[in-house]
Amino acid sequence: MAVLVDTPSKAQSLGLSVFDAIKRDILYAELKPGEQLRLRVLCDRYGCGASPIREALNQLASDNWVVRIDKRGFFVSPTSEEEFQDILTNRCFLEAEALRRAIALGDSAWEERVLLSHYRMTRVPRHRQKEETEVNWDWEAAHKSFHMTLISGCGSRILLANCEKLYDLNIRYRFQSRRKSRHTRTVSVEHDALKELALARNSDDAVEALTSHFMKTGRFLFENVSRGAG
Repeated sequence: MAVLVDTPSKAQSLGLSVFDAIKRDILYAELKPGEQLRLRVLCDRYGCGASPIREALNQLASDNWVVRIDKRGFFVSPTSEEEFQDILTNRCFLEAEALRRAIALGDSAWEERVLLSHYRMTRVPRHRQKEETEVNWDWEAAHKSFHMTLISGCGSRILLANCEKLYDLNIRYRFQSRRKSRHTRTVSVEHDALKELALARNSDDAVEALTSHFMKTGRFLFENVSRGAG
């Protein structure tokens, strides 16, 4: 007896691809907060028809990356200092708990993943140019992988999913502020410390280092988001 296996159609695959592309451009501030998302412009930008664009926008609206206003259309969700403070507070709280659990529960496979993700991140330059003006998307992917791998041993899919959502929300603010000022802080030393403390199973110091890492970035973003709003 033949077994039927659901496979995504070309239309579904295209819709997912467009969804990912628009979300990425929102996260990396290519599409700015409050910007209207006009159907014809998006079709030209992403090289596809109106149907996958509408499908992607509806999904993005349900995930709160986009807002739909009656009779006006779709807009990129706005940003605010209040929202960023909420993101930062919850990120510190949830990822600290996830890291404690990962250090307590993580096995040797988790340790290997942490080592590998950190190694891969260190092998990729953060910027594509010496002037540090062009983003290296490979580093961005490796950076997210490292942070998610650190907490991957926590034993809770729901906790991990919420941490990843907060990471993406935070990235949006980081790229918004990046357009206003260059950030010269060297984060590699902080990442090295996080890796060493986690693998040493030193949960208290690891959580303190993680929270400090987030707060340093948060202070920088607050200054630049405020400057932009002003």
